[in-house]
Amino acid sequence: MKRSSFQRYQNRKALCLYGLIDLLIPPFLLGLIHFCLTPGAFLKSYYYLAALSGLFFLLGTAFQGGYSRYNERSISKKLEITFKTWFINVFLLLTITYFYLVTSNFDRVIMTLWVISTPIIVVSLKITINNLNRKISKTKIEVAILGRNYKFNEHEHRMLKSQAIKLTYIDLDKTEKLQKNIETISPDYLLLNLEKPANEKLVKELTHINMKGTRVIELFHFMEAFLRKCYIPYDQQDLSYLDTVHSYNTTNYCVKRIIDWCAVLILGTLSIPVMLASAYKIKKQSPGKIFFSQSRVGVKGESFKAVKFRSMHENAKFDPYTQKEDPRIFPFGNFMRKSRIDELPQLWNVAKGEMHLLGPRTEWDILVENYEKEIPYYHERHLVRPGISGWAQVLYPYGANTEDSRQKLMYDLYYIKHWSIWLEVETLIRTIGVVLGKKGL
Repeated sequence: MKRSSFQRYQNRKALCLYGLIDLLIPPFLLGLIHFCLTPGAFLKSYYYLAALSGLFFLLGTAFQGGYSRYNERSISKKLEITFKTWFINVFLLLTITYFYLVTSNFDRVIMTLWVISTPIIVVSLKITINNLNRKISKTKIEVAILGRNYKFNEHEHRMLKSQAIKLTYIDLDKTEKLQKNIETISPDYLLLNLEKPANEKLVKELTHINMKGTRVIELFHFMEAFLRKCYIPYDQQDLSYLDTVHSYNTTNYCVKRIIDWCAVLILGTLSIPVMLASAYKIKKQSPGKIFFSQSRVGVKGESFKAVKFRSMHENAKFDPYTQKEDPRIFPFGNFMRKSRIDELPQLWNVAKGEMHLLGPRTEWDILVENYEKEIPYYHERHLVRPGISGWAQVLYPYGANTEDSRQKLMYDLYYIKHWSIWLEVETLIRTIGVVLGKKGL
């Protein structure tokens, strides 16, 4: 176990089910696809592939720590382990086939469907089991919080509760009884949420607690591990973001642009009927311009014109924030906002290279100017191009004030800092879920 890892599973039931999935699903799918396409006897060579695929999948996942109680439970981590393991699995099977089963006659359609469908089915089953396990699990991850510097909001409490994390607060004025309180609570972690730096006496106390098995963790580690956001201190004295948050390297940027162009070509083509129908409904319900353009802040703080379908009446009263049941929004405009249809024209900005499909949300330059005065490190989100959707939009509800923008910035910084193709796919999956649920981002 790495020192930076955190325990996620209090029991091994879900992990055992993961192992059964890895062992049984590959051979089962091969048999099912073979039966559906070519009903008949299984060739002996298919038996070998079926048996070896499950065994290799099980061993490969175990080698990557997929059955560890300290393994991340996130969708992106499951995607990473599953697809990496399956890629190696397929390579090994191809090698064995070349040397030992070269005379066998494998059906290319069957093999192609099997190779494509297996990792998708495995990940889907694991996500389902993970969600069910969280709902029915009675065991909790006990976290004792020392101090009340940062106050967790309702959204964060819901996220922690969904992960079976129980919080217990310990006041700083009771540090002389800290060890006794810890022994009484018996937490898995002691979270340092201090208003001021620890003195020498407290450091000694924490050292003894750490040695007795209760893991002492700092707030920013806890935030990144369990809430998947980067903590921004109010005192503005932490300069770590200037060193740890960077823009994408060349390889990552190229991957992002490939995803962008796939979205432009596929989503743009499929949504043509939707966009034509939207243009008609806008004209019918609110005569005026179909499109709405606004100056937004992009990469390196440079402004550009972001294009959207107009969802408010023209010449509506100025207010930088949208209110609940805002009278400025006409009925179909409200539907477009909830379903994200109003964002479709921004595919043009993606094609021009001003935006990505996924990234920090584009913000109005007037609001950005105010945010930079009140929120530390706000300009760090402009290290990368903004996106039509993003990590903050799918994990945090709609915001209407500076504190909400500060919270969303924490998610944006996490996305930039921890970007990977797997986090990108998870963000896309969550975006689809939000759109289908018609929740505003």
